[in-house]
Amino acid sequence: MAADRRHRVARRPMVLLSSAQQGSGARAGGAGDDGPRGVVTGKYFNFNPLPPSADVLGNALVVPDLPTHKLPREKFGNRMRRWLARFNIGAQSAQTRMRWKVQDTVASVLASVSPSVTLSAEQRAKLKRNGQAVTMIIVRHPYHLRHVLDMIPQLPDALGPERRFLELLMSRIIKKYAEQMSLIKGSAFSFENEAREYLFAGFRMEMQIKKITSPDERFGALQAIYNNYFHGKNYYYYALLRREKLAPENKLFMLYSRASYFNARIDWNGELLDKPAPRALPTRGTVMFLLQRDKSVLARYRTDQEFQKQVKTCVEAFPE
Repeated sequence: MAADRRHRVARRPMVLLSSAQQGSGARAGGAGDDGPRGVVTGKYFNFNPLPPSADVLGNALVVPDLPTHKLPREKFGNRMRRWLARFNIGAQSAQTRMRWKVQDTVASVLASVSPSVTLSAEQRAKLKRNGQAVTMIIVRHPYHLRHVLDMIPQLPDALGPERRFLELLMSRIIKKYAEQMSLIKGSAFSFENEAREYLFAGFRMEMQIKKITSPDERFGALQAIYNNYFHGKNYYYYALLRREKLAPENKLFMLYSRASYFNARIDWNGELLDKPAPRALPTRGTVMFLLQRDKSVLARYRTDQEFQKQVKTCVEAFPE
């Protein structure tokens, strides 16, 4: 047995680090780490860039007029099933579990932006809701609630009341954020203008990408294009939720579709693929969710037959 144990120990790979590598690994790991936790080689593309620093509020966002009176009420039977589920009693359908997830999400968002919360906004606190913990989120930009924004278009029609309330709740939050940004910048803040600037900046850079041959420069250019398209798509979504009156010929929907298609072509290592990855594309339901809320597109769709064909072709290009 001892010989077998020595044999197994001898076969373990050893990693030798220079003193400089050991020092850098300790700094990267932070206090209390025994050493480097892994080796990173090559370049990895950032698919979740942070929001522009100039658009991040200095203090946590507080919304005084939360529409809690329109919150769908939980019935007694639903509360009882949730209580039993904590003890693994009973069976729940996928729709029931999704409804519970939405209810927990609503409670978390309300606790995060409610003015009645007396805890410090700089701390991650826990509140109690029906005996369960509700996590608070420090919201300084709508991006910090991206999990909620991504959830809304995916909710089925059976959860229509919950979806409408989440959409109304996020609309109030985004409106309040825009008011704060208007005070900071000293002029009216428009998500439409921000979306147009980012999407057109990404488009102009995309037109030049074929001229870049250096791998490092191409990697950086693709990251810059992705970031502009990423922020432009988000701000277009925020503009629709805020119900901004978009310009009749804004072209944001088509630019959103083009940006989604291009970003889905970028691989994890920063290489530009010939075709987009289906999993990286928004679903057709998400695209229709945005299309139904863009009144400028709907108005033109009713009168322009050529534009109708373009929109139909665009929507059909996304996976169901």
